[in-house]
Amino acid sequence: MRAVFFLQGERVPAARARGVAVAQALEARGISCSVRIARPSVYGDTRLPWPLDRPRVVYLPVAALARLPQLRDLRDDDVVIFQRPMTELPTTFLERRAARGHKTVFDFDDAIFERVTVRAKFHRLVGLVDRVVAGNRYLAAAARAPEKTVVIPTAVDTDRFALQPSRPARGRDVVVGWTGLSSNYRQLAHAAPGIARALERTGARFLAISDRPPPPSLRALGAEFVRWRPETEVDDLARIDIGVMPLPDGPYERGKCAFKLLQYMALGRPGVASPVGANSDVVTPGADGFLPDHQDGWDEVLTRLIQDPVLRREMGTRARATIERGYSLAVVADKYESVLTDLARL
Repeated sequence: MRAVFFLQGERVPAARARGVAVAQALEARGISCSVRIARPSVYGDTRLPWPLDRPRVVYLPVAALARLPQLRDLRDDDVVIFQRPMTELPTTFLERRAARGHKTVFDFDDAIFERVTVRAKFHRLVGLVDRVVAGNRYLAAAARAPEKTVVIPTAVDTDRFALQPSRPARGRDVVVGWTGLSSNYRQLAHAAPGIARALERTGARFLAISDRPPPPSLRALGAEFVRWRPETEVDDLARIDIGVMPLPDGPYERGKCAFKLLQYMALGRPGVASPVGANSDVVTPGADGFLPDHQDGWDEVLTRLIQDPVLRREMGTRARATIERGYSLAVVADKYESVLTDLARL
C-alpha cells in the first residue's frame, strides 16, 4: 500500500499539518507515502513578486493544469487522499480521474461547504470517496455521511513544538500573542476590545505573527508584527506567554479546528479562545486555558493570567499534557494509519 496525498499548496497551513506532517509520520512507521503539492496552490497563490501575486483567480486554471502530471504514475495499490479538493474549480474531473480504480479519502478541516461556489462540489466529493475524514464534529455532521465519516483532529508535532520553559514575568514583561493568516485578522477583531483593555490595564505587550501587519482597525492592540516564516515559527511563537484564538460564533468559524490553539498549548502556553468550533473540545476552562464568551471575560481572564506567572506555568503544563494525550502527531498518525489499513483490506 502507498498513501498518495494531494495537498492544496506548500504554504497552506492545513496542507502542512494534515498532509506533510502526517505523511512523514506514516513513512516513519513503514507506510510508503507520496506527497503531491499544487504549485501554484489551489487558491492561486504563487511566489511571484508583488503585484504579480495579487490576481490569484488568474492562476487557478494554471494550478489545475499542473495537477495533470501528478496523476500519471498512480499505482494499483495506492490509497488516494484528497486534502480538500484538488482545485478551486467547480469540476470534480481531476478527483474522479485520481479515484478511478483506487480507494479514496476526502480529508477536510474547514467549513468549505459554506462557500456557495464550493458547496455542490463538496457534496459530490463526499459521495465519490470511500472514507471522509473531518477535523471536528461540526464538519463531520455537515458531510451527511455518518456511515463512512470519522473525526480526526489536526495534529501538532510535539517534537518540533517542544515544551518551553514558563517565564516568571508580570505586567509589561508579558507577551500575549496571536498567529494566523492576515485574512483571519477579522477573527482577532472579534475580541480586540477585551484584549486591548487587558493590555492597557496591565501594560502587557501584543505580538502578531502573520503574513502581513495588522490592519488599522486593530491599532488599539499596539501589536508588534513578526512576519511568519516556517523556519522561525517555533522560535517566534515561543516568545509569547499567553496565546489567543478569538472567533465569532458563525457557521464558517464553527468548522475551525483550533490549530493555532494547539500550537500554543504544545509549547506549554495557556490558550485563551472563544468557545467555538474545536476550541471547546481542546480547552478545559480553568485547567489548561479559558473560553471567554464576551469582552469583559476576555479582559478578566487575560488580566488574571498576565499578573499571575504561577497560574500560567501550571496551566501551561496541563496544556502540554492535553496535546500529548490527544493531539500529538503520534496520536493522530495512529488514527490515519487505522483509516488507511482498513481501506487497504477492502
